Amino acid sequence: MHIKPIGMRNIKTAISVMICMSLSYVFNREYIFYAVIASIIAMQSSVADSFKTGKNRMLGTVMGAVFGMIFAFISPGNIIFCGIGVIFIIYICDYLGWKKSVVISCIVFLGIMINLNGRSPVIYSMNRIIDTFIGIGVAVIINYFISPPKHGNKLHREYILTLDRVFIIVEGRFCLNNFLDLKSLDTEIKKLEEALKLYVSEFRINKIEYSVEKIKIMLDVFKEIYMHMKIIDSLENIYVLNNENKQKLEKLFKRTLEQKSISKVSNEIDIVFNYHVHKILENLYILKSN
Repeated sequence: MHIKPIGMRNIKTAISVMICMSLSYVFNREYIFYAVIASIIAMQSSVADSFKTGKNRMLGTVMGAVFGMIFAFISPGNIIFCGIGVIFIIYICDYLGWKKSVVISCIVFLGIMINLNGRSPVIYSMNRIIDTFIGIGVAVIINYFISPPKHGNKLHREYILTLDRVFIIVEGRFCLNNFLDLKSLDTEIKKLEEALKLYVSEFRINKIEYSVEKIKIMLDVFKEIYMHMKIIDSLENIYVLNNENKQKLEKLFKRTLEQKSISKVSNEIDIVFNYHVHKILENLYILKSN
């Protein structure tokens, strides 16, 4: 049985937990739990995602702490106030577009309202914010400096896979008369698009030198080829390649294609078909030259 190795995100999460606990002991923080939980949640697959998740948690914590402090001054643990506070928090978070902060904001608010136990609402609320900030800060720093995700490598890999898929599908369709598997091409294009978004969103001091603009242009080329292939797939299976397209296909894929006799007057399907084949070949040569 194959045993999957422990991933770096797993290890980095454990390191974050240990550092948070150490900092809490050094600075005599009373509630280690909140810092540890924040570090676990903020440890994501990319530094950018860690930052976004941490920001959402921080916003939620501040919102919950402020409302918790205000309502706890009035009547801590009051059942009706707990309900009213939750309504206000959800409404305001939704109004501000902080939907991903709603849950943690309500949890922090209720934690202050229910667990105050005679402590000062101001000090208790501030401690929740400080502990959360410690946990998030540790997670982002660890994710940034220890074995950061190599999204540049992933982007390059997805580009090569999409490039190969395009040429395989075009060759199979026009040279081998194979089934047109557009779903696999669509999947590869979406993976490449996602990898590009992730790479662009990532921020690093020494960012991997990779031509983002080139990938963006090639992504548009892939999408255009997909669009033309989809139109061809919708045509009736009655067509004839013109000599120009036939010769370009033979040159591109180094094959000799059998061809039906071409009449001087082509039917409408042939004209439409060859137009889209021509556009596909134009884009293939663009890909080949880059």
